[in-house]
Amino acid sequence: MKKLKTRLDAFSDAVIAIILTIMVLDLTPVLRDNLHDYLFLSKQVGIYIISFAFVANMWYQHATLFNDIDDMSYRIMLYDFLFLIPLSLTPLATNMMASNTTRIPVMAYGLLLFLVSASFRLLARSVMHFEYTDKSKMRQLYRKIYGRHNQYYLIFNAILIVLTYFFPQIVLWFYLPYPLIYLVLSSRDRQQMYDASQLTTAQRQEYLQLPKNAINQFREMVQDQAATGTDGNTANAHHLQRGFTGWLDQPVEADSAGHLVNPHNPSNNPNSVEVRKERQAQWEEFAKQIRDGSKKYRDAAAQIRKQQRNADRDAVKQASRQAEQQQEQRKHDAEVAAKEAEVQRESREKASKQAAKEAERQQETNKESARQAAKDIERQAKAKRRAAHEEDKIREH
Repeated sequence: MKKLKTRLDAFSDAVIAIILTIMVLDLTPVLRDNLHDYLFLSKQVGIYIISFAFVANMWYQHATLFNDIDDMSYRIMLYDFLFLIPLSLTPLATNMMASNTTRIPVMAYGLLLFLVSASFRLLARSVMHFEYTDKSKMRQLYRKIYGRHNQYYLIFNAILIVLTYFFPQIVLWFYLPYPLIYLVLSSRDRQQMYDASQLTTAQRQEYLQLPKNAINQFREMVQDQAATGTDGNTANAHHLQRGFTGWLDQPVEADSAGHLVNPHNPSNNPNSVEVRKERQAQWEEFAKQIRDGSKKYRDAAAQIRKQQRNADRDAVKQASRQAEQQQEQRKHDAEVAAKEAEVQRESREKASKQAAKEAERQQETNKESARQAAKDIERQAKAKRRAAHEEDKIREH
């Protein structure tokens, strides 16, 4: 199967090379001096750069992944074909998106990147399961080191697909930094995986118990010791610098300390035994620091818990005082409200009595008016009778 594995590597490289060639052949040349045509070509070139960066990064990930094994299984071969199928559709999706940068083509491009990334995760997992055994705990280490970043890649791509539905023109350019971030983080994960592979089984068990930040601290300690020449191999120390520039200048086939390695065949590397001993010694030093730090942490945690309990008691007392103050305030408010209600009741009673007196006075006034009206009517009637009597006398006379 070793020869077949070599041919599969060549086949994969050929497919990826053809993919990149087809993408550049799909660019539409400018045949007339027209600003619109040049702008359209510029957009096509930008989209081509995005796809080229993605495919080139997948080639690098594929090459470094298969460089770690010298044999393969049928499962690896099948997953490799499944990975190349969506990757070979990249020229089609790129051409569609360059010709029509709207919602559906950009979403289709994002979905294709999602499928390529997911299929490569499946391939990488199968290679890791084939390379290591359960006894070495390397499968658990792979999930611990790569697992979180793999989830971040897929979640980030899924979010971009959703956002493409609303902002296709803007989200398109977010696919450009994706391969670079993927490349940097995966190279760091690969270095951590190499560091873990140099440890003993017991040390790997301790490595598995560490949180993610502690693993990063171990990697930084290894790099710092290599940069200062304290790891026993100062020949490569001048190659190491912290930061992005140092990462660019570091050889591709090197561990996190800058040692040139050959994961494919460690026995051919004269420094492999020395590197393994150095890494194990560095781990013992780091584990000792962790244990010493753990005691300090426990003391600090106990002090923090004590302070927290005191703070909780103070908070309870403060809450009790506030409750009492609120109860007193509510009682005072109730008394004030009762007094106001009593005043309002007395006011209503006074107003009612005043209204009754007014009604009584009005009633007396009405009666007096009625009596006066009756007297007026009676006087008028007497006057009419006298007038009629006088008139009768005048007629008789």
